[in-house]
Amino acid sequence: GNSIGWYLGLWIYWIIWGWVFPWVMIGKDSIVQLIRPQKLTLQLFFMVAFPVIMAAIFRFITGMEYEKPALWFLFILISTNLGNGFIEEVLWRGMYLELFPKRVTLRIVWSTIWFALWHYAPGSISASGNPIGLMIGSGMMGLYFAFLAHKTKSIWWTMIAHALGGLIMVV
Repeated sequence: GNSIGWYLGLWIYWIIWGWVFPWVMIGKDSIVQLIRPQKLTLQLFFMVAFPVIMAAIFRFITGMEYEKPALWFLFILISTNLGNGFIEEVLWRGMYLELFPKRVTLRIVWSTIWFALWHYAPGSISASGNPIGLMIGSGMMGLYFAFLAHKTKSIWWTMIAHALGGLIMVV
């Protein structure tokens, strides 16, 4: 019942806001350019490892946990990694990199605020029913992802960090 509605809403979010909206706003070529693979340096390794480690720590904070209904566990696992890790980075980091190339405040702060506010929806149906923990944690991670995207001029590593962090939060 509720799970089916939630996942249907998630797919609509991914398709409309994660694909169609960025495609219209910045175009396919910009999206492809933003997700180009980059060489992993030691500095990048530590920059990507940081949010993954923080996800492991935040996982134990009340309000940060995800629902894990047994029937939907595999879908949650796949959707968190492929859906959110990829699509949310195109929407929340990639578009801001492209739309505000010289406005660091809009590029980092504004995307972080909206990313945190977006997490009100999944947080409101969490086990605790209190979205604040998820919003704060997501805001902190979003700020870091925005910084990482700004530094690398790409969302390649934020996609990987987001997917790995999401995997830790779900498992």
